[in-house]
Order: sequence, then C-alpha cells, then structure tokens
Amino acid sequence: MTLKRSRRVLALAGSLAALPLMLPGVAAAATGPIDLGTLPGDQYSEVNAVNDDGVMVGSSTPLETQIKYHAAKWDALGRISALPGLGGEQSKATDVNRGGVAVGWAHKDANWNQAAVKWASDGTVTALPYLPGGDYATANAITDGGVIVGAGRAADGTMHAVRWNPDGKVVDLGGLPGGAYANAEWITPDGRTVAGTASDAAGNNHAVRWNFDGAITDLSPGNPNSTPEDMNDFGVIVGSAEVNGTTKPVRWERDGRMTWLDWPERDPGWARAVNNAGVAAGGGYLVFGTTSPVKWNRAGARTTLSTARGLGYDIDRLGTVVGLENSVATKWSANGTPTVLGGLPGGSYSVATHIAANGTVVGLSDNENGRTHAVYWPAG
Repeated sequence: MTLKRSRRVLALAGSLAALPLMLPGVAAAATGPIDLGTLPGDQYSEVNAVNDDGVMVGSSTPLETQIKYHAAKWDALGRISALPGLGGEQSKATDVNRGGVAVGWAHKDANWNQAAVKWASDGTVTALPYLPGGDYATANAITDGGVIVGAGRAADGTMHAVRWNPDGKVVDLGGLPGGAYANAEWITPDGRTVAGTASDAAGNNHAVRWNFDGAITDLSPGNPNSTPEDMNDFGVIVGSAEVNGTTKPVRWERDGRMTWLDWPERDPGWARAVNNAGVAAGGGYLVFGTTSPVKWNRAGARTTLSTARGLGYDIDRLGTVVGLENSVATKWSANGTPTVLGGLPGGSYSVATHIAANGTVVGLSDNENGRTHAVYWPAG
C-alpha cells in the first residue's frame, strides 16, 4: 500500500464526495468501521500496512499547514501507540512483518536528515546503515525473516534501490544504466525477488525486478513509462504501462513476460493489487470521466465490479476485492457481490485500502469534523 495508493485515494476524494452513499440492491455491513484514532494532539491518521495477524502500522499527523508525520502502530484490537523516532520531528512506518517488526523512515534532526529505520516488536528503533557516502534512505518492506528493501542516496547523489540483510548489512541494488533513481518497494517472502521502480537514462520510470544476486531486469523496455503497483508472494507484479500516451493495466509474470490485461483501447486503466493466484484488482475510466472498479482473472479477462464511480484497491487469496464505490468503502466477494462497509458517523467519504489474511479490512474515513482517520472493519 503504499504511499502511491494513499495519494491516489485522497485525490479521488473531492470528485467522489458528491455522489450518493448507497446504491439500490447493494448490501450494507452490519456495523460501520472502528475508528483507529490518532496519537495525542494529532488530527489525521493513516495505515500503510497490516500483517496477517491484524497488526497495523502507519502514521498520525497534526493539523498544521505543513504535514508532519509521526510513526504509529496499532495492535490487532486497534489500540494505537507511538513508534519512537531518531531525534527529528518526523517519521513514518511503511510495513510490518508477522513478528510485529516494522520498518519505515525517520528524521535524525531538525534539518530533515532522513534514515531508514526498523522498529522491533517492542518499539525499539534502529537506524539502518546508509550506502557508502550516502546521507538519505527509506525502508519500504520487510519479510518475516527480516530482509528489508527500500532506497538510499549513493555517494554521487543518485538514488539507488537497496536491501538490508537480517544482519544489518546494506546491499546496493543500483538501478538501470544511466538512470538517476531506483526504489525497491516489494520483496517476496523468501527474500529472493525484489520489485520496484527505476528510471532510465532519459528519466522515464520503468517497472523493474532484482534477483537475489542484485541483477536488475527492465520489465517493460519497449514502453516509455511503466508503474508497478503490487507484487505477490511468487514475484508476479501488476501495474500499468504506457501505450501511445495512455496507461494500460498489465501483469508481469515470474519469467518477466508482460501480459496486457483486458481493457478498452481508448481508456486509461491500471491494476493495483494481485493475489497469489494471479488474480488482480484495480480500475480505470470505463465511463467518460469516471473510474470503475474491476477484477481480472488469471487469463487476464476483466470483470467489471460496478459501473458506478470507484476503484479496487486490494484483493485477498479468495478473490475478495476491497476499495470504494460512490465515495464509500466497499467489499466485493469472490463472485462479485458488493457489501457497503460504510464510514465514520457524520463523514461523507471512506475507502478500504487493505485486506489482511485474517479478513480484517483497513482503510480511511473522514469524520464529522472533516478529519481523515485510519479505520478498520473486523473480519467476519
């Protein structure tokens, strides 16, 4: 889930808020979401990752002109706690593994010098080492075995993808030839396959994959731009690639082959999540000016979950999709039956962004004061 997803969610909020909250014939959840709240003194919160046991990590933010993130962790019962920083004002948690170990970034001082960090299950924070000569890093994902991936600034000022081994050693994964930016965003549970984004010599971003030895593969060398959005446990990646100036949903197989997912030629679309069966969820502009939530099967055939405005954000092993429809968090069963999950009392917008292995759904909702809080819907 990434930060990319969060930005896109919030960008849609204004355009979706005026639409009706319910559609005829759509089931509603028995109860609305549970408010995960904020840290003391803050007004906003967001969950960036949830592990298989329902432990969540993300950030809490005060109401100020300039956004200031404070790393936060919620237990499976939804109780929030602050994750300590490194002495600076800001920090954010981006992922958490089965053991409750979280990763992210933190500022080291008032000058916003940033380090990648790891928080032990008891909250103890450790700064991860920089690349040689570097002074900036961020951690994006962690395996249950403690392998971490992210990005770090190299001595020449370019941004490289990096891996931190369980012993803390930093490994430079580099990027594409001539490129100035690379970021490792996902890693398979066995720690052998890493995926992310890297720029080419012309500055175009490409979906890429690194093997355990650090060799990089450009997954879309024939396209000017491509964007990965998710990777499953087997190294299958979904996202979008540009064709004649229009983004189209794609899936990259384990062997690197790119499969175009079914989508109208004239309209932009993208895949946002993929489960271990290779079934993907996402959406795009099927109706003029309106994004619609969809699901693609393993063969790439599309099922439109709704023609109303919305988007699919995540998918579980059973094929359950979560996202939003008409500004309200919605869940679609494997056979496409929708359930409106609802939002906080007095709010007008909600979205489901993650579904955990235990069935817990996590997302965002605004409240009666217009403040956006992290929320969750318990499994069941």
